[in-house]
Amino acid sequence: MSKQPLATFECIASFTPSSNPFTATLNLGLHELSWTFRDANNSTCRIPYSCIFGYQAPSETALDIEQDVEELIRTAVEGKQVIIHYLEFTMPNLNSAPRLAQACFLFHQRSDVKQFLTRAKELKVFPKQRRILFLINPKGGVGRAQTISNTIVKPMLEHSGLEVTEQYTEYARHAVDIAHKVDLNAFDALVVISGDGVLHEIINGLLSRPDWDQARRLPVGVISAGSGNAIATSLGTRNQYVAALAAIRGETAKMDIFSMSQLDRPRIYSMLLFSWGMTSDADLESERYRWLGHLRFEIAAFVRMIRLRRYPGKVYVLPPKDGDSSALPPTLPHSPDNTAPEIRHGSLLNPDQEPPKPWRLLDLPYYTFLLLLNHSSLTEDVFFTNEIRFNDGIMRLWYSCETRFWKILMPFVMDQQNGKLVERGLMTGIKCGGVLIVPGVEGNPNDPSTHEIVDQSVTSEAAKKQGIYTKPGFFDVDGEAMPTTRTLIEILPNFVEIIVPEWYNHPDDKEEKSVLGRVKADLILELSANKQGEVDRIWEAGKWLGVMALTVTAYAIFFSEEFQIWSGISRPAHVV
Repeated sequence: MSKQPLATFECIASFTPSSNPFTATLNLGLHELSWTFRDANNSTCRIPYSCIFGYQAPSETALDIEQDVEELIRTAVEGKQVIIHYLEFTMPNLNSAPRLAQACFLFHQRSDVKQFLTRAKELKVFPKQRRILFLINPKGGVGRAQTISNTIVKPMLEHSGLEVTEQYTEYARHAVDIAHKVDLNAFDALVVISGDGVLHEIINGLLSRPDWDQARRLPVGVISAGSGNAIATSLGTRNQYVAALAAIRGETAKMDIFSMSQLDRPRIYSMLLFSWGMTSDADLESERYRWLGHLRFEIAAFVRMIRLRRYPGKVYVLPPKDGDSSALPPTLPHSPDNTAPEIRHGSLLNPDQEPPKPWRLLDLPYYTFLLLLNHSSLTEDVFFTNEIRFNDGIMRLWYSCETRFWKILMPFVMDQQNGKLVERGLMTGIKCGGVLIVPGVEGNPNDPSTHEIVDQSVTSEAAKKQGIYTKPGFFDVDGEAMPTTRTLIEILPNFVEIIVPEWYNHPDDKEEKSVLGRVKADLILELSANKQGEVDRIWEAGKWLGVMALTVTAYAIFFSEEFQIWSGISRPAHVV
């Protein structure tokens, strides 16, 4: 790919309006802005476009040649200066914490400024003007959403050029109501400052609207302020500065959605996970430890590993070739009343309906662990596997009937961060296009009056010897409980738009958009590696200075009589 500049300008450059300026040549490239100082070193600085979140420039009036003399004098400097705000990565790791930075350029002529701004907008250097609704959950996670909004998001939005509206959630499931009623023509994106739970509510609010087919096209994003933050971690936006940058620049990717159907109950949609067994118990029971932040999941999971439950039930799966997005029409068929996407296998919700081929029954006596996951991370601390792609139209199911404590504990201790949880032999993983779960015991886990034994073998002597749990377990959907009953799970491929960084890509994706994302990621890593070299040299110099200071101090303490007398370590010898 050619690195020749697409436009060149002469200017005076500095890193802040008050820092020392240097004459420089400013270049606009295909993916980066760069400038070379005319000094002894001819040093060059570079900014990837994908890291720019705002700019300050003269107004159209200031650039108008027809200004009177008084106005020209007043805008002599301001009328020719452009300040660019961007994130700078100082470590070669896109998950590291970047820092806010800016670059100032003073052009020689106002016409140069006008030409620069015109060319920059053509090359998409600056964020596109958009209208964003920010939904803030002040009570989410450990209650940091308001602080994150005030200290990180708002300062970055100041020069973004976006039209911003803020709204706060005031009660449980308020986000569902907001998404259900929001004017789709008033906003270009909806971003939550919260955790995965509020994003789940937004998705369900949008897809429960009468105009759901239009609503699902409204881009949604998340700036993490919760406890789990699995979505943000999987998308590479766990750092709030990066998440705010992504929201400002507005790059999106298609995302699959899980559709959960139960007989005579409203449909529930999931963008992250469905679980049953140990993970769902730990997730939902961790609410009592919410004050611990993300550590609540580890505490609850350890407690549940010690007191593991064996859940009875039948699980049927549909091979992925029958659920692959390539086999589906471009526009999914609507339900007869046009109120939701069609349930493709809705007849299986009938208790008397046995799934036909190619559905197959998983041959396990009971389940201690069952998980459908749409993203690579289970929480911000648990990187489950890199096998998952959230937009390939295929579901990944992991399940197990393992009950040995050490066998379950070791993967979660050794492999939380390396993506090898699925490689320890603890669980079986398969690809599928649909899942039907028929629990042996139905009902609300917290209401004994609703419990109903569906599979009578649960009460047999053999079941008692195996320690089969005779109460319904939790069905966990993105951290929210749903009724434990016969449930059909289908996939809606590429169904919603999720906001991602411009450099987001999956290594197995060969599409042009993903290839371009890799180019942008490589550019940031290249520049941050250079910065890391500078940091390493400064650290090395500081280390040697520290060693020298310690050496001089040690010498003074142990060998310098004058220092020992001055410091009071020893007294001068008595002179007779």
